[in-house]
Amino acid sequence: MTTQPALSRKTRRALLCIYGAALLYYIVKLCWYAVYAGATPDEVAHLSYLAALTRNPALIPDFASLPLYAELSQAGGRMVLSPAAGVNYLGHPSLYYLLMTLADAIRFQADGTVLVEILRLRIINIVLTSAAMVLVFYLGWRRLQNRRPLVHALYAAAVVTLPELGYVSSGISNDNLAFIGFVLFFAGLLRYDEDRLDLKTYLLIGVGFLLGAFSKLTAAMIMLIMLVVVLVMSVIRTKSLKLIANRYFLVILPCFLLFLAYELIIHRRYGGWQPTLSLIAPEFYETTVFYVAPENRVPMSFFQFFSHFALGIAHSWSRAYGHNEQLNALMDNGIPGLIFWVPVAAAVVAAVTQLIRRKCDRYTLPAVLGFAGTLAWHLWSGWSGFRVTGYAGGAQARYYLFLIVPFALILCEHFPPLFRTRKAKIAGTVIALLLIILWLAGDAPRLLFMPGLSPA
Repeated sequence: MTTQPALSRKTRRALLCIYGAALLYYIVKLCWYAVYAGATPDEVAHLSYLAALTRNPALIPDFASLPLYAELSQAGGRMVLSPAAGVNYLGHPSLYYLLMTLADAIRFQADGTVLVEILRLRIINIVLTSAAMVLVFYLGWRRLQNRRPLVHALYAAAVVTLPELGYVSSGISNDNLAFIGFVLFFAGLLRYDEDRLDLKTYLLIGVGFLLGAFSKLTAAMIMLIMLVVVLVMSVIRTKSLKLIANRYFLVILPCFLLFLAYELIIHRRYGGWQPTLSLIAPEFYETTVFYVAPENRVPMSFFQFFSHFALGIAHSWSRAYGHNEQLNALMDNGIPGLIFWVPVAAAVVAAVTQLIRRKCDRYTLPAVLGFAGTLAWHLWSGWSGFRVTGYAGGAQARYYLFLIVPFALILCEHFPPLFRTRKAKIAGTVIALLLIILWLAGDAPRLLFMPGLSPA
């Protein structure tokens, strides 16, 4: 990467205003969701997992004995959960939940109910994801070679206006720790792209992988695919294994070995790489929505399932639906959801262009292939499961939300050519402003209706 010129005082102030405003918008949006959304995806299941580890902490819990509660009431920043009524369907690693036990937000009542300081937990998650967003902005500040403030505004807007990212970040979800881990991991990859092969680079990659992989297996798969692609590209470029044949890689090697050991233990214990409900409690599984009785199944061909899957991914990437019907109505504000796919499309075009020109940077192709490879695996896994169980769910984009960070950066690093000539500057300015306005229009209006909603 070429050395960037020093920022002028005027430009520095402009960037501080842009990133400061973006961070404020993000925090306000998260606080709004925390108060009005009611609950984020699978939040009660996450709280049930947290309650189990509060009572019996374990690095690898007995997943078959993890309880599943139900929400009885929510008011005054507290939630009351019913006595355990089933087996928890979450088979995620325990790191996120162990960290959340430090908040001391779970109280077991004599009648078997569980009192949860839900607002406290949501605030902690908002602080954590906001801190991750500060690092995201720092990456944009450092990396974007075009110093026009408008390009930085485009980058910041692409990240903070993604509806589902803000929605998930406001609640209790292991996706939040995966987000933090991936941002650290990606920061290390960017340092590698700048030929900064030092201990800090490897530590960022190793620690980021550890946090992400031990939060969510999807994050682990994405990061592993990216690392394999980076290694292959390095071998092709240098004709050597120097990327991993050095003392710095040995320092972070335990991060990957720990994850391998975890997966081997899980596979030996449950017969799969993730302890799904069908493996740990097959009888209870057949009573849940994840299993459809043969006589009630709706037949679908692979192409019909693919269409269903693709629509689910596209819809959940560009909209954030909760349990509050008033909130859901505000999501349908007429802005085409495809506008939020612009950074993804830009990343795919950039990766293909780099391959054609045989001049690839070290993060564009890995990010795109990490996304495509994991998406393909989820599609095939969903199709295989549907043929056995009749359940067609699981097409959710929130598993990939953190990839908006490299996708937004790719968009903005390939945007500067639009400013090279006078006519291009005008066109580039119009396009950037239009994207920012449309993203905000697709994400912000529900904040204006805050007085019209009742706190959850």
